[in-house]
Amino acid sequence: MSERTFPWRTLLFVSVAFNLLIVGAAVGALGAGVRLERQPAIGARFPAPREFMAALPPETQAKVREELVRTWVQIRPLRQQAAQARREAFDAAATEPFDAARVRAAFARVRATDEAALAAFHENVIAAFAQMTPEERRRAIVALRNAVPRRQALGPVARAVGAEAAEQQAPPTQTAPR
Repeated sequence: MSERTFPWRTLLFVSVAFNLLIVGAAVGALGAGVRLERQPAIGARFPAPREFMAALPPETQAKVREELVRTWVQIRPLRQQAAQARREAFDAAATEPFDAARVRAAFARVRATDEAALAAFHENVIAAFAQMTPEERRRAIVALRNAVPRRQALGPVARAVGAEAAEQQAPPTQTAPR
């Protein structure tokens, strides 16, 4: 008589077939041009001041630096209010008994103070753009579109990818022969 055992060979065959099906679908999709991308967040962030300056072409950095320093000093009280609102929101969330309305109101204040600081920064960015020539402004905007916001900057690989994309979109520059 033959002894019945668990069908390991059949299970192995089904597993290999399933894995080959998955790999084939993935390779076929990539070969057909399907791209798997995350949609950008609705509130995609403008680069922080440091990343903003680093993204600008060198010839425009001097023009923008002065405006940015003035902005940073000007919005300091707004940034402090935003930080205080954040602390209050987390304190409200940690308080027992939990009061959802109080926490909701505290986070609304966080959004309002963040928005006020960001609006002042954007107004001064507009003033900096107004001082540029059309060519400088165009190059600055191309660089800023490729800048990686601070929270998305994952390290040297992300910065290298951003720099590579900027080089592809920037107009070619002529270098003097040596």
